[in-house]
Amino acid sequence: MRRGLLIYLGLLFTLLVSRYFPRLDVLPFIYMLLPLFLLKDEELGFKNYGKGLLYGSLLFPLFLLFPPNLSCPSWVLNQLGVAAAEEIFFRGYLMGFFGNFKTSLLFAGAHLIHFPTLNSILVFFPSLLFGEAYRRSGSILTPILLHFSSNLIYFSLVEEFPQLYHLLQRELSGS
Repeated sequence: MRRGLLIYLGLLFTLLVSRYFPRLDVLPFIYMLLPLFLLKDEELGFKNYGKGLLYGSLLFPLFLLFPPNLSCPSWVLNQLGVAAAEEIFFRGYLMGFFGNFKTSLLFAGAHLIHFPTLNSILVFFPSLLFGEAYRRSGSILTPILLHFSSNLIYFSLVEEFPQLYHLLQRELSGS
């Protein structure tokens, strides 16, 4: 558990660095891929691909209600990369140390460090879902696909309802 906490604190450090030095914004994503070098692929959940694809695609029907804006392929690929890096780090690596609930708290905490908004607190709830889906499927593909599709649906929703975006992105401060 101590090793997991030290690795997580390293992520928080990279998030703070990237927040104050925006040119280094890729640093946290590179850091979150470190478990690929620390553990075997199977230990990170690179297995049960069929089940992972099936469970991970459960949110895809929502694209019919909230079609994502696919006009910028690089943005869509960026979202896939973000989802993959975060899920490999949090579900594939940290969940083995802390379990789903604590990992979801750490997930929300990392988002709060980087983006101190209401939305960052609320990521705790989908994180619980991603962790449970990962546990049930045994495949890292499940949370990656769920996270990716959740991000696309979120951006579709806030594009459709700008008031929601302004509410969720409000800075958390004393004023």
